[in-house]
Amino acid sequence: MTACRNSALIAATAALCAAGAAFATYAADLPVLKSGLWEVSRVSTQQGSKTHLTTMCLDDSVQAEMREFSMGVAKEMCTQNERTIEGNRMTVKATCTLGPTTMKTTSVMVFSGNTAYHTDALASYDPPFMNMTEVKSTIDGKWSGPCKPGQLPGDIVTETGQTINMKTMMKK
Repeated sequence: MTACRNSALIAATAALCAAGAAFATYAADLPVLKSGLWEVSRVSTQQGSKTHLTTMCLDDSVQAEMREFSMGVAKEMCTQNERTIEGNRMTVKATCTLGPTTMKTTSVMVFSGNTAYHTDALASYDPPFMNMTEVKSTIDGKWSGPCKPGQLPGDIVTETGQTINMKTMMKK
């Protein structure tokens, strides 16, 4: 991966980890997403507002490992991590450090039972990170059925067809 892509991955991970820590804290109050194949679409001003589609084979073990990983990263990188839950809506506000940059994020995630969710997120960077001062993202996830034959829990298939396993990636 290039340095630019690594930096973008770090920024995205920090934002997602802040939300992931909220799942761990409020696991009893939030739905456990249904095991199986999930289709996830993401639109971000960082990527020219183009929709990016991926799929992920998800089970309870992957969700638990993602929560644990997120909590660890959030503890290392974030000084603020406020979470509120009202019904099916979770709001997370976090302040995290990315090298010399402070990233402040606010995300609102709305669950439709355990088979769909919608997230709106805003991240601001001071000083700018990779020439960005602000990134707005929308993420929609929906359960689409059982995982495909041969898929392992944690397998993510990118829109280019590349398969990456989250469980393996989190252990590195």
